[in-house]
This record gives sequence, structure tokens and C-alpha cells, in this order.
Amino acid sequence: MPPKKKAAAEPKGSPLKKAKKSFAWEWKDGTSWKAYADEDSELLEHLYATVGAKGKVVTTEFSFNQEHQTKYELNFAKMSQTNLESKKSRTIRRKGDFAAVVKKAVWEWWSDDDEWESFKDVDAQLLEKAYVAGETPFSTKKLSWNEGFDSLYIFDFTVMTQVNCESKTSRKIQRTAAGGSKLFGHKDGEDDGYAGAVGFLSDKVGDTTVMFAGKFEPSLSPAHIAEQKKLGAQSLRKQKKDYGPIVSKDEHGRKCFDEMLKNEKEFCGEWVVFYHSYSSAALLYEVQAAVASVLFRFKAEFASLPRLLCAPFHHIPTAKRMLEEFPKWKDQDHNQAFRLVGLCGTSSLLAHDSEAPAKSVFLAGYSVGPLKGVLEKLLGSCGVPAGKVKGLATEIIKLAVKCGLDCSGIPGGKKCKSGRSGHMLQIFLRRELCDEYVYPSFPFGVPDKKRDKPLSKYLTQDVAIEGQVRITLNPDVFLRATTARMFTFSADPTFHKNRADFQEELKSMLEPILGSEAVRRKAAKGIFGGDPPEWWSAEDQSDLAKMSKGRYASSALDE
Repeated sequence: MPPKKKAAAEPKGSPLKKAKKSFAWEWKDGTSWKAYADEDSELLEHLYATVGAKGKVVTTEFSFNQEHQTKYELNFAKMSQTNLESKKSRTIRRKGDFAAVVKKAVWEWWSDDDEWESFKDVDAQLLEKAYVAGETPFSTKKLSWNEGFDSLYIFDFTVMTQVNCESKTSRKIQRTAAGGSKLFGHKDGEDDGYAGAVGFLSDKVGDTTVMFAGKFEPSLSPAHIAEQKKLGAQSLRKQKKDYGPIVSKDEHGRKCFDEMLKNEKEFCGEWVVFYHSYSSAALLYEVQAAVASVLFRFKAEFASLPRLLCAPFHHIPTAKRMLEEFPKWKDQDHNQAFRLVGLCGTSSLLAHDSEAPAKSVFLAGYSVGPLKGVLEKLLGSCGVPAGKVKGLATEIIKLAVKCGLDCSGIPGGKKCKSGRSGHMLQIFLRRELCDEYVYPSFPFGVPDKKRDKPLSKYLTQDVAIEGQVRITLNPDVFLRATTARMFTFSADPTFHKNRADFQEELKSMLEPILGSEAVRRKAAKGIFGGDPPEWWSAEDQSDLAKMSKGRYASSALDE
């Protein structure tokens, strides 16, 4: 691993200043060309390396746009920049010397002490040269701390991860300005954002005007199901079975991907599939799953649960409502309203998407962030008596560490031994419900009109499925095995193996808290944000939630 000794930001006389392949960006003003500010050239270069010479991406990150947060579409095939509000378009170009921006870059890695550490100068120069050249993933053995070991390291600059192919350790990395601020991209991870917003609901009690779906009635024709079965797994349509350089070199990773594709083959007739990568919020997802098992018969042994608290869904119960609200959010999918109901995902396990492609983020996950006090707030929102919250949270963290779950972002927690904090949630949703709860998007949640045919139709086609989505993960739908089926895959082999037992112990730990009908009613009221609906039952549902793996993994299920 990189040494913990701090290094200078960038040495004088850096060979990067003489790099042969370096670029600047300009925009056309009438008949003349004008240079972008250094930080905007840096942003454009990063986006260009991410989506490719023929790609399109939407951003609000230009330096001149910080006060307005206007959406700009960059089309690198046409070399144009378009203001999506005014519709004004400018021609852009990539040329010249990019050294003025290059010398400002600092490379850092996420250490075992849960803080960013600087790479040594020689290693930072090597990474910068590969980054500026657009070489991702970048493989090398020529690292200062690797002398005498000869291990192969793979760096993925799309999602900023470093993987040791021998020890299988995965670490997060970042590229920052000399002053320490990020030069591009999200300010934090999507699942961290949800964690930070959980406390918002601690004192909120709303009404129960949310429309519950009622009993689901399948409506797909046998011919349609047969056609989709014939086309096969969603991620393999017109797509090679390529797990990428990081997962393909990892035995556990390959097994997880094999299992996910096996699930896709089983479910492809009547279900669409999406993938959500997460890391820091894993313990919150696991606790929510255990609580939902006791209160709502959720199949927690198979999957974690990203969203449980229902109050925000009173306002935004569907993707349609989310799209109505989205133009009001200057911070786009960083908005608290989105984070409380929405989930970022991709529509393929194998496609190279512009943000968080599954085969790039699986081992490390996609976020780094402290979760101080969030578990306690979640337990309080779920009805745990105030006097028992702190003690219960402490015991849950100890259990998680024992079972191998990475809890490095939580006070009292520890990093897992493998260094792999990533998890992948495989989400199957009935085809009939796809457009009700999911919309296709670009990064930051900006709607993608090209795949909105609607999305359910796009996902029936015999084409290479790709692209991001935003999911309104309404518990009324995603808690039910007849309408949604979810599977959790953890990059850490120990926790992946122990997860079912972890859930059983976690539910036993909740028994003294949720063991009485009165407390369960209080918990349900906190989760629903008001009085529970008539269909809810106060009895312990955990035994009724149990199901064989074979039955749960079958596309046909009656409850």
C-alpha cells in the first residue's frame, strides 16, 4: 500500500510539464477562439476521458455557473456546448498545451486511518500522465511502494479506484487541486447523501395520503414473456461477457458476477433489472432490511434495503412526481428530497456507463463519508425507545465488524480486512411497473430523453442495454416480493459469506426492541410518517418472511 508519509503537492521540474499528450479546451466566440478557465478545461478533459470522443454528458460544474447551476450538455461527437435552459449552443475544441492545469493536480488515496493521504511525487506523476492521456483502466507495477513485490495494480479513473491484483485490496483515490478542493465530479457519494438526510425525518410526522398500490395483477402476455426469455439476460444483449480487468482477475468478483447474470437469465421474461453500487451506507441498509423483515415480511436474508422511511414518499411516490420536482432542484440529485426517496443505478452489469459502471465500482463501492450519529437517528426513526438507541447502535456495530462488514466510516467501526467496502444491489422490478418508478438519466439525475421511449420499451429491445437510471424506491412496491426482487452481493468475501447469519443475529438483537405489539405499532408509525394503512399487521412478520433461496430466485412467485 502507499506509504503514510505526506508528500508535496507537485515537485518542481515535473516531467508532466513536458508530457507529449496534453490538451486545453477552447470555445468559439464569433470568428475567434477563447480559452476556458483552467478549472473548466480540467473538467472538460475529465468528462471527455469518461464518456469518450462520441459521448454526451450534462454538467453544472463550470466555474462560471456556480451561482446559477444551469445544466449544460456537452456533445463531444459534435464538439458543442449547449445551455439547456436558453438553448444557446457554442462550438468547442480540444487542443494545445494543458500543462497549466496538469501542474495543479494532487493525487491522494484513502488510508486505513480513514483520511486522505498524498501519493509520493513519483507515483503522482505516473498517475497524472496516464490520466491526462485518457488511459483507463491503467495497469502498472512501477510504483514506489511496490519495489521488491512486483504486484500488478489497476487504476480506474472513471470511478477513482486502485486495486492490488495480488492481495485483492481495493482503495479509493482522488485527484484534487493543490489547495485540496476537488477538480470535478460529485461532492460526495449518493449513499452518503441518503445517510446524511436520514436525521431530517427524526421529528417528522405526516399524513397517510400516499397512495398504496394494493394487490399487484400481472398483465404481460405469454407471447411477450416468451420473446423476452428468448432475448435473454438484459446485460448480455448485444454485449460481450466481459467483466473488465479488475473483476475478471478476482475469483470472488467473478463468482458474484456469474450469479448476477444467472439471476438475470431466470428473471428476464417478466422483470427488468437495475444495479445500485454503495459502500458507506451499507450498515444502514442492513438495519433497515432487518427492521422491514420484522414489520413487513421483507426477505432480508437476500438483500439489504436502501429506503424504508415512508414519509418522503407521501410527496414523491413515483418517478413521474420526481420528474415534476427535478427542475426545482438546483443541486439536482444532491437535493435532500431526492436522496430520501431516490436511488442512483445503472441498467446493465457490463456496460461502460458515464458514472459508476458496475464492473468498475464493485470492489471499492462509490463513496467515502463519515456517518457519525446516523445509525442512532435511523433507529430512533424506526421507533426504538430513546434510552436504548445508543446501546443498541453500539452492539449492532460490534456485530457488523465481527461478521466482516466494512464500518470504517462509522465511529466505533473498523475497516474490513480485505479493504473491499463495495456492495452491489441487484434490483429486479416487474416490467409493468418500470415506468412508474424508474426513469433513464444522465449523471446528476438529468433526464435522458433518448432512452425514454418509454424506458420499459427500450429495455425490451435486442440492443446493447446501457445508461444510468434514477429509481423512486417506494417501499410500498420494493418491499413486496411479487413486484420487486433484490439481491445483495458484497465485494468482501467474508461478509458476503456471513451476511445471512448476520441478518439473523441482527433480527434477534432487535427482538427486545420490536418484540411487543405496542412497540411495533410505534415503529410502524415512525416509518410510515403517520398512522399505518389498514392492510398493515402488527404481528411479528420475520418468520413469515423466511423463504428458500430456490423459491425466491424463481421468477414466478405467489404470496
